[in-house]
Amino acid sequence: MRITITNGKGGTGKTTLTTFLAEHLFKKGFNVLMIDLDPSCSLSEIFGRVLCDQNSRQLLSGQKVRPYNIKAKGFGRIDLIPSDLDLDQLANMMDTQLKIQLKKQGFSDDYDFILIDPPGTWNAQTRNAVFAADSVVVVGNCSPLDLAATEKYFAKLCECYLDADVTIVCNSYNKKADPDNIWQRYQDTFRNYLLKTPIPRLNSLKRMAHTPDYVIRADIAAKLDEFVAAATLGKLTAQGEAK
Repeated sequence: MRITITNGKGGTGKTTLTTFLAEHLFKKGFNVLMIDLDPSCSLSEIFGRVLCDQNSRQLLSGQKVRPYNIKAKGFGRIDLIPSDLDLDQLANMMDTQLKIQLKKQGFSDDYDFILIDPPGTWNAQTRNAVFAADSVVVVGNCSPLDLAATEKYFAKLCECYLDADVTIVCNSYNKKADPDNIWQRYQDTFRNYLLKTPIPRLNSLKRMAHTPDYVIRADIAAKLDEFVAAATLGKLTAQGEAK
């Protein structure tokens, strides 16, 4: 199963949630491949894989790529195809190139979940991430700017006639810090596409984004159960069912 966590604006928490989701799925025994398509290399830096010989620029160019193993335990593992600082220079390609390469190079069969982290702009890399996905999760913080950016991005996705399921997520919610009632505006705007419960502002997520081995307490992780279920389309019942 291929999941893209995205928005047309940076700083919404997409890389942080990608990190959490990878760790969560790994702990449940799944094989997870993360693909960093952002030339800022944020996801790659979190896992200590920057300026690497094997990268997503090569993948999108049609070259054979070997993912880097991040961790393995029992039947599960996390692998990563890191990004490249010059990835944004690769623009002359089909919007379905990533989807084609994932199948051609066998990644769709080798992994239970493929998590894709595109840049916060609408470009060739982002389009490839979106068109390759079975599940597209659009993450916006609880702020007027992020709400406006998420509206524009959602409208763009609607123009694409995607086969993927789309979920809108309001992130970093704090009721006391929402005087403009942005959460209600998310509900009014996105209705059935919106995750019913916003993701609260969790310091644990920020710590994990800097230290992936940081263990989030069970009661904190439970606050993200709805997000996990939506992102994975509820396909966590058994290994192998989510490919």
